[in-house]
Amino acid sequence: MSASKPQLLPVEARTSQGIWLFLASLGIFFLASILLYVVYVYMRVHGDAAFTQPLLLPWSFLPSTLLLVGVSSCLEVAYRAARRDRYVLVRRSMLGACAMGIGFLAIQSDGMKRLLDGLAAASSRSESAYGYTFILVFLHAAHVVGGMVGLWITARNAMRNAYDHERSIGLRFCTLYWHFLDLVWVALIASFWIALWLVNGKASSP
Repeated sequence: MSASKPQLLPVEARTSQGIWLFLASLGIFFLASILLYVVYVYMRVHGDAAFTQPLLLPWSFLPSTLLLVGVSSCLEVAYRAARRDRYVLVRRSMLGACAMGIGFLAIQSDGMKRLLDGLAAASSRSESAYGYTFILVFLHAAHVVGGMVGLWITARNAMRNAYDHERSIGLRFCTLYWHFLDLVWVALIASFWIALWLVNGKASSP
């Protein structure tokens, strides 16, 4: 009597599992990086080699945050529209997402430049928290660049009406990835405010 063959999951179910595993691995990476950043700043502030330069967050982080949320929102609208076969709304939403994604990178580059300017103004790099803050912002921006490539491919497919109620896994992956970038950025902003409070409180104390 032959042994029964194992039942394979449908292709879409296997793809969904791969998507969630990919996002989970990235989540662990960013979570560890953020925790290490906060712990490092805390230990420096309460140690003998405290930061002497105050930390200021670039003003451009506010509009860039709004644009990032806008990309994610447009993608969610596009995905829901694709599930209802509303092709015009899918195309418009994807164009809006692409425009805001480009805007995010442009404004975020200004914020990164301001962090580097703050680092350059320090008497020595070891006395400034700007360098460590820049590294985290750069890591997130690098993943946004990767997301822009995926966004462009997804938008191109959307212009060809490639997504509908039966075929939307590519659009769903792109949407989830940008939702993930949203969450990571919010966590980064929170860690930056904690660092700002720690560093500036120590720098202003006698």
